Amino acid sequence: MDGLEIRERMKNMKNIKIIAGDIVIPATLNDTVAAKDFEARLPFKTRGSNSGIDICCTAKEGKFDPSQKQNGWKNGDISLADGWLALLYGGEEQSASYSGMMIIGKIEEQYLPTVASFGSSVDITVEEV
Repeated sequence: MDGLEIRERMKNMKNIKIIAGDIVIPATLNDTVAAKDFEARLPFKTRGSNSGIDICCTAKEGKFDPSQKQNGWKNGDISLADGWLALLYGGEEQSASYSGMMIIGKIEEQYLPTVASFGSSVDITVEEV
């Protein structure tokens, strides 16, 4: 991807915030079909649990392009697939065996320890910035 393509994709990205109690985590939605569909649902509220590698929340799956699904994730990815919204703060090294991941966004690396520190059960709100 050249510089022009990267700038064009960045232009299409959407800044969001993930709120858990009084903690606010900035994040970005990408330009996938699933991310754009999720954006239309904002503000989005759900309840999640901390699995040790992600905050896993129930979320109705919406529109997506099957060709945009992938195997595995990078730490910090936000996934929406198969009825789950996942804030993936760990496990990247072992994630290749997870197929059908629909990555819709990204949390910056410096915020991952904060996400990892969420309790075993947490209420999450996702809003536009």
